[in-house]
Amino acid sequence: MTMSLEDIKKRFVQEIKLRAYDDRFIDLEEERDILQMAVKEGLTIDFALRALQQVCEANDYVIERLLDEKAKEMLEQFAADGQVDKKEFYDTVAVVAKAAKGRLSKSAIEKKVKAIMEDNGMVARQGLFKGGKWYDEIA
Repeated sequence: MTMSLEDIKKRFVQEIKLRAYDDRFIDLEEERDILQMAVKEGLTIDFALRALQQVCEANDYVIERLLDEKAKEMLEQFAADGQVDKKEFYDTVAVVAKAAKGRLSKSAIEKKVKAIMEDNGMVARQGLFKGGKWYDEIA
């Protein structure tokens, strides 16, 4: 017996809730798995992405991809002069931390923001004096 479209949609919503149940966080791998399941069940990617976002908003879940997009957008604005300084970096970390709602540690967010910078060819502005190597110290 085949499932109706409504049954498939309900199952999809339950899958999202199950994935985020323990930590209220949908990481990139979980999101990919959820979207693959949706496509296998005959749902479109657009529907699946909208449903994922709606379910997460309704249940106060955080989607890692949206955190990454927010960080990248801020960093691109800051890097308009070619570099991101310490204040701009930590302003980005603070905004992402607020959006993460405590689901990620400050250290994890710093590493995430640094990785986004490196993946997008952005350079950190570091000084020569005390505290000048702040970016290199993020591990």
